[in-house]
Amino acid sequence: MSTPGDRSRWPVDPSTLEAVSALRIRVRRVVEGLPGGAHPSPHRGSSVEFAEHKKYSPGDDIRHVDWKALARTDRYFVKQHQREVTLRCLMLLDCSASMGYRGSRAHEGKLASAVVLLAAMAHILVRQGDAAGFLTFSSGPGTFVPARHRPDHLASLMTRLAGIEASAAPGTSYAEVIRRAADAAGRRAMIVLASDLWSAGREVEVALGRLAARGHDVVVFHVLDPDEIDLPFKEPSVFAGLEGEGEVEVDPAVIRGEYRRRVGEVRERWRRVCSEAGIDLVPAPTDVPVERVLHDFAARRRRLVRPR
Repeated sequence: MSTPGDRSRWPVDPSTLEAVSALRIRVRRVVEGLPGGAHPSPHRGSSVEFAEHKKYSPGDDIRHVDWKALARTDRYFVKQHQREVTLRCLMLLDCSASMGYRGSRAHEGKLASAVVLLAAMAHILVRQGDAAGFLTFSSGPGTFVPARHRPDHLASLMTRLAGIEASAAPGTSYAEVIRRAADAAGRRAMIVLASDLWSAGREVEVALGRLAARGHDVVVFHVLDPDEIDLPFKEPSVFAGLEGEGEVEVDPAVIRGEYRRRVGEVRERWRRVCSEAGIDLVPAPTDVPVERVLHDFAARRRRLVRPR
């Protein structure tokens, strides 16, 4: 019988955790959360991070008067400071049948790779004092673990992630789970989606765009197997849809060029849609180690966020 603290049951191995332990995940937008964290809030408070001046008004704390500004301007100004808060991150994990695929060149199946990716990200977030939770989905919402930041929460979250399997039911309820995530995350949180995005159409684009428009920091890890990208098969084969689409017999050599073109168009559409909405789209192919995906993501965040 395993316990939440039993690391042998965690879905991510110690070497991967060690490889990402020094990373920090920065937000690209101001966030709402509990006081005392490391991320900028839209509200002013009394932290040590200077934000701007305002004119002195009766009742303002004289400890915050900027005496240097008084000497320069002969006017009283009060320093306002940027409050810093704990980030809430809700991770959405696609467990639909298509996520169960694993090709010959992949380190893991798509779902297993996504689980390790989110587990490692949760490890980073909780270590830096933030709150992490997740919601699984396939044809409907599944397991929900609320975002918390207590040290013992990480072990519980890891144990719950370890037992996740791909669904056998057809269909993926993207829009429904995104709406539920908006309710569960609260205001100005980070919402992370790990998915292959197959069958995600215009409704999903709009739902993700609304999350970003409401101030959430939205990240999409696009999890694809390399076989799905370049169709490397050489012999005529029977391809079976993993979500009830039926079977078709084709010669890969005949359709490879058109297949790659269409997959490229889908990936480019998602890149454009996310860029226009202010959403981070992060390629996460399953033949690339999870630690490299997260290192690239953290580096991108360092470039996006202005130094303090």
